[in-house]
Amino acid sequence: MLSNLGISLTTAGFLLTACPLISAEPTDVQTAPVYLYGVEFTRPSFELKIAKETYEVIQKSIEPRKLIVRNVTTSGLDEAIKERKADIVIANSGIYRRYLQNGWRDVLTLATGVQPNPDLAVGSLILANKNLGVKTIEDLKGHSIALNTPSAFQGTLTIKKELLDRRYDPNSFFSKILYLGTNPQKRLEAVRNGEADSTFLSVCYAERHKRKTGIDLTEGLDVVGVKPNLSSHCLTSTDLYPNFSLLVSSNLSSQMIRQIAENLLRIKPNADGEYWTFASDYDPVDKMYEALKEGPYQHLKSWTLTRIWDEFKTLILLLILSLLFAIWHIYATGKAVYKATNDILKATQDQKKKAEEIQSIKNALVVSSLSSVIAHELGQPLAACLFYANSLDKLLKNWTAAKKAMALEAAEALQQQLTRVTDIL
Repeated sequence: MLSNLGISLTTAGFLLTACPLISAEPTDVQTAPVYLYGVEFTRPSFELKIAKETYEVIQKSIEPRKLIVRNVTTSGLDEAIKERKADIVIANSGIYRRYLQNGWRDVLTLATGVQPNPDLAVGSLILANKNLGVKTIEDLKGHSIALNTPSAFQGTLTIKKELLDRRYDPNSFFSKILYLGTNPQKRLEAVRNGEADSTFLSVCYAERHKRKTGIDLTEGLDVVGVKPNLSSHCLTSTDLYPNFSLLVSSNLSSQMIRQIAENLLRIKPNADGEYWTFASDYDPVDKMYEALKEGPYQHLKSWTLTRIWDEFKTLILLLILSLLFAIWHIYATGKAVYKATNDILKATQDQKKKAEEIQSIKNALVVSSLSSVIAHELGQPLAACLFYANSLDKLLKNWTAAKKAMALEAAEALQQQLTRVTDIL
């Protein structure tokens, strides 16, 4: 018995010792790295001072997990988002709205000293070769341009939207479009060596580069179509849209997302006035995609049921209402015609019955008239026949030779009168 008690105590002691070790052992989810993807924000040459501090704060917020930052191309970012390789993405508002249906959501948006309004920060500054003498966007018609990628929000789409707002077809406005990637130096070099007539820089990129290096990237180039801009201290040729947003996927827990957001909001504005805050208006981004039939509205380029409904829903509703009205009108008209036909048939039958009654009366009157005529016509010969018959009766009663001639004469007269009656009948 004592031996059994000893075994039980030993087992209990082992369990008490092992339990803390088991509970403290981290799972794969708790130790898996957190991947942060970006295109421009994560590029060292983009020159945002807040980038390094942002990574450090996120790293502290997700400990003991490790933060891995990856800078990729636009297509690489598309792949990472679609295949859920990314846990966090820092990208412009265009990328956020493009993948809104994939479960991504914005947490915070960047504000800077030169772009204090987070809702109005991202846009494009168009530059052209000085030899062209181009000053306005309209002057670029028929010239070539160097852009980043066909679906890039900042650059390609912002410029196309500007052309669309000016009632130009963005797909035929330029004589040629060269897609040279996200490296701005490569695009600028293409303009300077004559490979392209124009290109663009992200809004405020030239100002930040000049402040840091003293080199003016716009030197030797003409700035095209500068727009009045009260929301930013930088030159822009296009409308402005929300700044870089920190996006999170469903890979992260709500508690971790909250911790990251709270810690990033504690970052105070640095020397360049950069800090994390909130954006409030993404509607212009959605309207851009819809107008250009890009991103979530790409289906509008092909004749799908969704596009047919989006473009012709008013006409479709009118046609449906017209069809319903036509059906109702046919039914109501048919019902009215049926009732009118029945009324006419009934009236016709009544009229026919009355006509038959009138005809019957007419027939009776004709018969009556004929009877009177016949009676009148037959009256005289029948009366004569009666007279001659009476005469014959008397002659036969007092028969003599002299009366024989008279009897023959009466019989002949009687025969004539009966023949007359036969002719009348």
